[in-house]
Amino acid sequence: MFILTVPWDLRSLWVVLTITAKVYLLLLTTATGYSTYCLARATFRLRELLKRMAAADAGDMGRRLAAMNRGIATLRQFHALLLLLFGVCCTNEVFATLRMIQNSSMSLSAAQINAFEPVAAFAFVVFVVFIFLHVFQWSLEASLQSAIAANSKTCRKTSENPPRT
Repeated sequence: MFILTVPWDLRSLWVVLTITAKVYLLLLTTATGYSTYCLARATFRLRELLKRMAAADAGDMGRRLAAMNRGIATLRQFHALLLLLFGVCCTNEVFATLRMIQNSSMSLSAAQINAFEPVAAFAFVVFVVFIFLHVFQWSLEASLQSAIAANSKTCRKTSENPPRT
């Protein structure tokens, strides 16, 4: 059985999640919007810099590329923080589910394996978002590294052959 073949009722899953998981999902949604905006802006800035690479000063270009690289590194650290917070929230959800199973064992209707469905759905959604952010960041990082390499090559050529006046 695959997770995508199970019919999801998002409203009932939302109701079952703890307040910690709900707050985390709202934080993740906001962080995804912010990260997507920052990465898209950096992508467009990189394209503009590459168009003007021949006419621009190599030193100025290097400083701009280094600033973009620092921004992406900051986003990478932010994503790592979100991943660690996910671990805390997911652990809390698992403990809440285990507590629910323990409490239901004393009642007439014991919990079944589908008690873990909300935790699995929560983890699935969060990891899909992280995959999207990782692929977007990785592709931008690769483009940025190739631009930095091309700029350093240009800097070396101009330092070896200074313009004659």
